[in-house]
Amino acid sequence: MSSKDSDSPPETFEVCISSPEIHKKEIMTPPQKSKPKRNRRKIYKILPQNQCPSVCQICRNPAIGYHYEVPSCNGCKTFFRRTIITGRKFKCFKVSNCLDGNDVIDTSKRVCRACRFEKCVQAGMNPMAIQAEAKTDEGEELKKLIAKKFENGEKLNDGTVFFNVHDRLNQILGKLIKIETKLEKVHDNGMPMGFLDQRDLSTALSSKVIYNNMEIPSMSYTPVKISKNTGLPKRRSRNFVHSSCLASIEYSKTFDFSSAIDISSKIILLKNTALSCANLTNAYTTFRKLKSDTLLYPDGSIYGPPRRKNGPLIEKQRSFLQNTLISFMTNNVDKTEYILLKAIVLCNPAIIDLPYADSKHIQREREVYAQCLFRYCLLQHGTLHGPARFSALLSIFNVLENQQKEQKDYYLYIKLIHSQKHKDPEVLKKKCISVIYDQIMD
Repeated sequence: MSSKDSDSPPETFEVCISSPEIHKKEIMTPPQKSKPKRNRRKIYKILPQNQCPSVCQICRNPAIGYHYEVPSCNGCKTFFRRTIITGRKFKCFKVSNCLDGNDVIDTSKRVCRACRFEKCVQAGMNPMAIQAEAKTDEGEELKKLIAKKFENGEKLNDGTVFFNVHDRLNQILGKLIKIETKLEKVHDNGMPMGFLDQRDLSTALSSKVIYNNMEIPSMSYTPVKISKNTGLPKRRSRNFVHSSCLASIEYSKTFDFSSAIDISSKIILLKNTALSCANLTNAYTTFRKLKSDTLLYPDGSIYGPPRRKNGPLIEKQRSFLQNTLISFMTNNVDKTEYILLKAIVLCNPAIIDLPYADSKHIQREREVYAQCLFRYCLLQHGTLHGPARFSALLSIFNVLENQQKEQKDYYLYIKLIHSQKHKDPEVLKKKCISVIYDQIMD
C-alpha cells in the first residue's frame, strides 16, 4: 500500500502538548521537608509519559525507555549512538537477516553489527536526536547522510528505505481512508433484501474486490419474512453480521501482502482477524456515526439477540459484545487512530499456523502501520504524552481478542443447541448466518 492517492487530500495534524495536571494537595498543603519529596516521587511514577515501553524494537530485549524516538534497550541505544558518532561502517557476511525472527537476541554474545545498525535505522532511530557531535569526518558525514535520506525518502546502498515522516504518514492514511470509504457500502448497507451469499471463504478471497454487495456473484434469493408484530421485514433479512465480516475480507484484499501470500495463508489469517476487524468497524460506526453508547447495527437496531429473548446466556452475550465499544468511548478513539488500529489488527504475523515466509510479508506491513500510529500519537499528543497514548490504543487489542473468543465460544454453543434440536440438515442450513461467517467462527 505504497501508492499515493491523489483524490484524497492528506489530513492535517495538530501538535498539542498538554502540561501535566498539578495535584490539588500540592497546592493546598504548606511546604514540608520530608513528605513533599515522597509525594512528588509517587506522582512522577504514575505520570503517563514516564511509563516505560516493554520491548526493544531492535533486539526484542526489555526496553528501558524511548531513545532517539524508538523504544529500545540501553545496549541498542549506545550502539546506535556510538556508530553515528564514530562513523564506522559494517558489513554483514551472511544474507543481511541476522536479526530477523521473533526470538530475543542475546546481546551478551557477538551480534552482527551491520544487521543491528540496519535494524536501528529501520525502527526509526533519529540520528539528529543525538546531542553529541561526531568525533570524525566519517561520523559527521554518516549522520548527515542518514538525516538527508530520512527526509527525502531515498535509499542507502544496502537498500534501507528512509522517508519523510509527514509525507509518508499522509500517503498511507490517504490510501487507507479511500479504501475505508469505498467499503462503507458493504458494511453499512447490509445484504440486499432477501438475497444470501452462498460462497465459502476460499471463493470470496479468490474473487476481485467488491465495493457493493449487489456485485456479489451467484447470490440466491428467498422470500423476505414479514414480522407479525410490526408488519415490516425482519432484521435478519439484511444480514448485517455477514456483511460486516465480508467488509473485512474485501478490506484484506487491498493490502500488499495479499498478492504475496497464497490462498491457504489468507484463509488462516482471516479466520483469526476478520471478526476482530468487524468488531472494530461496528464499534467505530456506533461511536462516531450513530452517536450511541450501546452497540447498534448500521440501521440503528440493537446489536445481538432480539430483546424478547431472555436468559443469562443472552444477557452475557449482550454484555461482552459491548467491550470494544466501551474501549472506544473510554479512549475517545478518532478516525485516524481507528483506521491504523484496524490495519494493525488485520496484519497479524503471530498466528501459529502461518508459514514463516508469509508471516514475514505480513509483519513488514504491520510495522509500517504501527510506526505511523506512533508518529501520529506524537504529533497529536506531543513527545510527553504521545507514547502513553500509543500504549493505550494498543491495549485495545487485548479487548478485541477476549471479545472474539467469547463470541466464538457462544456461537459454537448455539450451533450445538441447534444441531440437537433440529436434525434436518436443511433446517440447520437456514439457521446458519452464512457459510463464510460459519468458517470464521469455527
